[in-house]
Amino acid sequence: MERVQQIEQMYKEHYRYLLNFLSTQTPDKQLIEDIIQDIFATLINKSDLLIDLRYTKQYLRQSARNKLIDSWRKAKPALYEDEETIGQLQTGRAFEQDVELTEEIRQVLGKLPVHYRNVILARDYYGYSYKEIADLTGCSSNSVKIKIFRARKQFIQHYRQAAGSMA
Repeated sequence: MERVQQIEQMYKEHYRYLLNFLSTQTPDKQLIEDIIQDIFATLINKSDLLIDLRYTKQYLRQSARNKLIDSWRKAKPALYEDEETIGQLQTGRAFEQDVELTEEIRQVLGKLPVHYRNVILARDYYGYSYKEIADLTGCSSNSVKIKIFRARKQFIQHYRQAAGSMA
């Protein structure tokens, strides 16, 4: 019973911290609540973890981050099968409309050709593998790798130009 009370105390102390941390990572409030609940449920079910737990805040933050990444990986097949997303990649329409990016990065991405912009976003923002991007775009994996390399190179050039003009 003492360990359950210890976990309850940890929950009271760190709930707000985890909520704020996860809120910066995702806007999905339900997902945030599920992750926090899952972290503390794991601690209750495996209370022997508390014996080795020295840095509570770091452990909770890392657990939250890992669970968020796991949820994104599990959700990725749903994105992959989404007809609208596939259509946007194949037709070259603006793929980044739903992406929250800083205005500066958005402007630099806007300077790139659409096919470069799409592969950068698919790989670096959404986390698709080269094979998944190749399947979506109808190109080979090697072609996707080359496009991403060239797109990143162009992005860096445009970003440096933008940073130079702001200075």
